[in-house]
Amino acid sequence: MKRKKQVSYLSSVLSISMVLLMLGLFGILYIQSSKLATYVRENMIVQVFVDESLSQEDINRIKSQMEEKGFAREIRYVTSEQAAAEFSQEIGQDFTSFLGFNPLKPSFQIRLKENFTAPLELQKMEGVLRQMQGINEINYERDLFQRVNNNMRSVGMILLGISLLFLIISAILINNTVKLNLYARRFAIKTMQLVGATNWFIVKPFVWQSIRNGFFGWFICMVIIMSLLNSLPAWLPDAALLNDPFAYLELFILLLAIGLIMSALSTITSTQRYLNSKIEDLY
Repeated sequence: MKRKKQVSYLSSVLSISMVLLMLGLFGILYIQSSKLATYVRENMIVQVFVDESLSQEDINRIKSQMEEKGFAREIRYVTSEQAAAEFSQEIGQDFTSFLGFNPLKPSFQIRLKENFTAPLELQKMEGVLRQMQGINEINYERDLFQRVNNNMRSVGMILLGISLLFLIISAILINNTVKLNLYARRFAIKTMQLVGATNWFIVKPFVWQSIRNGFFGWFICMVIIMSLLNSLPAWLPDAALLNDPFAYLELFILLLAIGLIMSALSTITSTQRYLNSKIEDLY
C-alpha cells in the first residue's frame, strides 16, 4: 500500500512537471518572440539629412534637441566622407572615383525606441524634426515600419491566444491528475467523515500534499527549462540576444503559482465532492 502511495505521488509530480514544462516552453517562445520584435523595431534606421554648411556647434545643437525629445535610442552623426566610405565598403569599390564627386550628404542615423515606431508616433517625430533648423530631409521606410508593426501585432495576438489555450489545457490536465490520485482514496476520505472528522481536518493533508507535489513538479520543470536555455547558445549562437532574465523570472514565478494554486484548488474541489457524496455513489 505504501509503495502504491509513493508511485501515485511520483506520477502526480511528473504529470504536473510535464504540464508546467509545456506551458513554460511556450512562455519562453513568447518572451523570445517579443524580444525579437523589440530588436527588429529598435534597429530600423531613420536618416535625417542636414546642411553641409553646418558647424560642429550646430550639429551638437541638433543632436541635443533630438535627445531631449526622448524618441531616440541611439543617434549617430555621419559625415559625407564617412557615408561614402561605408557605401564603398558595402558595394566593394570606390564609387566616388568614377563619379568624380561625392553625392552623399551628412546625416543623423537614428534608431528609435520601440514605443516610437508606431505609425502615429512616427508622424509626430517627423513633424518635430522638420521644425529644427538645419534639417533638409527625413528618410525612412514608412511601408516597412508599417509591415513590421502589423506582422508583430498579428504574431503577438496569435501567441497570446495559444498561450491562453495552453493555460486552459494545463488547468484541465492538472485537475484530472489530482482527481485520479484522490479517486483511489475516496473511501478513506468518506471513512474519516463518518467517524466525525471535520471537513478541513480531512482536506488539509491532501491540500498540503498537492502543494508539495506542485512545488516538486515545478522544480523538475525549472531544471529542464534552465538546462535547455543554457545549452541553446551552443546550437544557436544568436539566441543569447533574445534572453530576458527579468521576463524569465516573472515566468518562473507564474509557473510556480499555477502549479501550486491549480493543484490546491483541484484537491479541495475533488475532496469536497467525495465528502458530499453518498457511500453508494463511491462505487
